[in-house]
Amino acid sequence: MALRDTRRWPVPERGPDPVRWSGGLGPSRPLVLLVGGALGGGPECAPLLDRLVADGHAVVAAHLPRPLPCAECTAASVSRLIDAHTGSADTGRTAVIGFDLGGRPALAAAAGDRRIGSVHLVGAPVSRLFEEPDRLLGLPPATVDALVEATGAAGGEQLPYLLGGLALRPEQLYEIRCPVWVGHAPDDPLTTPQDLALLKLTLEQSEFHAFEATGGTTPSGGAVHRRLVDGVRRARAAAR
Repeated sequence: MALRDTRRWPVPERGPDPVRWSGGLGPSRPLVLLVGGALGGGPECAPLLDRLVADGHAVVAAHLPRPLPCAECTAASVSRLIDAHTGSADTGRTAVIGFDLGGRPALAAAAGDRRIGSVHLVGAPVSRLFEEPDRLLGLPPATVDALVEATGAAGGEQLPYLLGGLALRPEQLYEIRCPVWVGHAPDDPLTTPQDLALLKLTLEQSEFHAFEATGGTTPSGGAVHRRLVDGVRRARAAAR
């Protein structure tokens, strides 16, 4: 199937439009929205996007707002992206994929936007990273640099200020009714065991998958892509 309204990776600069890539748009095709973060969800996801289009979805890949806005705004940005594609995709059963920091707005939006039919997380922080400034400042230098670039921070010392209000509370997570798939690696510094335990306790429908150790970054590559495609496919089938 030919792609329409397609933007190819990479985009050299971040402008006001958060959309980096779109393809397979059509009013009867269920929307998949991918929100990239600091460590994942960038150009390396091109094969994933093509596979989702080939699987019958309308696909939109976006980046986080920059500079990072307030906690409420990050959730609203996901809903606005869904609004923007009403008519060009079936948004009533949207699947949202969130890589690392992109998982936070995906979860927050799902708590209040019933058009979101499933959420798929890869290495996403939920609470502890945002609540403990020392943990942020103690991350590996390469991770700190990536977070600075993704959030628009003036430097690593500004990260606790920008990210400090993003922790998701249990009462917010309790409001999520759609299934949530959680992919994580044991040595990913952004996903803590405490966050995984919080999700297991609060989510109504959840599935967890542990990838192999990654060397301290967000899981990526073919194994992640296969899991995501399978998870989106199964969520769509369950919603019928």
